[in-house]
Amino acid sequence: MTTLILSFLVVGLLGCILLQIITVFQLRAEQAEIREQHAGARERIQQLEQELGALCNASVGAGEHVLRLEHQMQRILERQNDLEMRAVGERPYNQASQLVNKGANIDELVDTCGLTRGEAELLVMMQRRGAA
Repeated sequence: MTTLILSFLVVGLLGCILLQIITVFQLRAEQAEIREQHAGARERIQQLEQELGALCNASVGAGEHVLRLEHQMQRILERQNDLEMRAVGERPYNQASQLVNKGANIDELVDTCGLTRGEAELLVMMQRRGAA
């Protein structure tokens, strides 16, 4: 009977050893799969880092381009304002000169063009000298 018990114990022990061997193989297989996943994740991270670097470089270039365009637009606006101011400054005199050529008097120039009386008189006098 002791032999029988010993046989059962040996069989039980062999079963446990076999179960542990199977568990070790399963764990190694899972470990290999995890390593593959880790390697894939590492490659993806490197790829994303490269893409992020490229995007950062592109955004810096775009930012510099926008800044240049803003400066250029500012210069254009300043030039446009200068031209408008020059045109506004010359317009009453051009208009008054045309009115004098059409026979307008000093009071009409003051009322129509917003000139002072002295400016209107000077303009009329210059136009008459030029016509004579």
